Amino acid sequence: MASPPGDVMSDSPATSPRASSDMISSSESILSKLMVSPQTIPEGVTVEHSIMSPTSGEMTSPLSRDSSLKSSRASSRPTRVPRRPPRRSNSANTSVSPAHAFLSSWSKDAGVEPAPEPQPDDEGQAIGLQNEYIIGRTVNQGGCGVIKEVHSITERGERSIRAVKIVRKTIPDTPADENEKAQQELEHEVSVWRHLIHPHILRLHAVYDTDFATFCVMDFNVGGTLFDLVRKSRTSADTNGSGGRKGLDPKLAKSYAYQLASALRYLHEDIRVCHRDIKLENCLVDMTGVVDPDTDPGILRLCDFGLADFLHSDSSLDDSLALAEDHRLNLSPPSSSSAAESNRPTTSSVIGTLEYASPKGLTVHRKLFETAGDLWAFGVIVYVLCTGDLPFKHPMPSKTIELIIQADWDDGALKNAAADGSDSVIELVQGCLEKDIDLRWTVGEVLRSPWLEGCVDLVDVEGVSGGGSVWV
Repeated sequence: MASPPGDVMSDSPATSPRASSDMISSSESILSKLMVSPQTIPEGVTVEHSIMSPTSGEMTSPLSRDSSLKSSRASSRPTRVPRRPPRRSNSANTSVSPAHAFLSSWSKDAGVEPAPEPQPDDEGQAIGLQNEYIIGRTVNQGGCGVIKEVHSITERGERSIRAVKIVRKTIPDTPADENEKAQQELEHEVSVWRHLIHPHILRLHAVYDTDFATFCVMDFNVGGTLFDLVRKSRTSADTNGSGGRKGLDPKLAKSYAYQLASALRYLHEDIRVCHRDIKLENCLVDMTGVVDPDTDPGILRLCDFGLADFLHSDSSLDDSLALAEDHRLNLSPPSSSSAAESNRPTTSSVIGTLEYASPKGLTVHRKLFETAGDLWAFGVIVYVLCTGDLPFKHPMPSKTIELIIQADWDDGALKNAAADGSDSVIELVQGCLEKDIDLRWTVGEVLRSPWLEGCVDLVDVEGVSGGGSVWV
């Protein structure tokens, strides 16, 4: 009798001895496959131990039924493994170090600009026909130009230091009209300066005119100016009370006066040039090789020829202008206040420096092509060298102008400052500060003054030559 279809107990595989034996064999086979025999790992080989599923990432036990089923399914079809995203940033600067990237971003945020290109007048740049001069440190700087050192090697292999005056063709932060005026003034100065060769005049060795700037190579001065020496003497007198003397030692004062007079004689008589701006600041004192500055005066060199000009060979034009000017001043009606105001000298009409201006230089509104103004300024310098004070000075410029026109100065202070109390220095200053230019001393009379007797120029004037100058 057949069993009912719903009764499965009688024929169940679990109750069958054969079925039980097959199940045991299957279990033993599975266990043998899962067991891993001990292995020897070679030295230096890295072995990863992972229980992560490459597809799902879930943590599963290798003994679970689900794991074995998934493994068996995976073996039946190819497994698509997704590509991992890269760990590095997708930035374009992947090869740049983090420190470099930080500094780069910081410099951009801080607005740091790259170093500018060197200019032709910067330190370390070369100038000259064969780049024979190397620009050095800055010595002095003015409104329109700068003075720097230049270094070169002589033909004998010795190092030479000179100075260069640099005026750019386009001066920074300067209006166009002032820039053009500066270029014209420099051209005029060079046109006179290039002809002057004298031991007591600052030597111009070469001029290089480029599209960027004009370079004027000249002697390098070590020591300062007469103004610096007088200021030092005044400071020493105020500090130490050295007999009340504010001026220089009489021997030094004589030596500097004699050297300056030698330069003026060369300008006035040999080259026929008037300087128009003689003052302490334009008298350089070169102390190169000087051991004792209290006894050795060094070498005085006159500089700054921006206002200098050649004297007219035919003075008829200048004389006619002077007569017309004098006629206009003498015939101006005194009752007219406007005319009187127009004839009154002002500081704006001064050509040069007010304290050194002559009476005629203050009353005419034009350049004077004459040497008398230089001799007036020379008398002012001799007075300052001896006394330490200006002969014409007042806190108000208008009062200073009145003192100059009246030629009102203290001769007693000059006499007290003289070494031997003689009147020879007073006679010299009086001759230079004479109001009447026809009676004013010439430079020849100055050099014949008893006050300068015994002065010897230690510089060999005859040994000076004009070779080696370059103008391009």
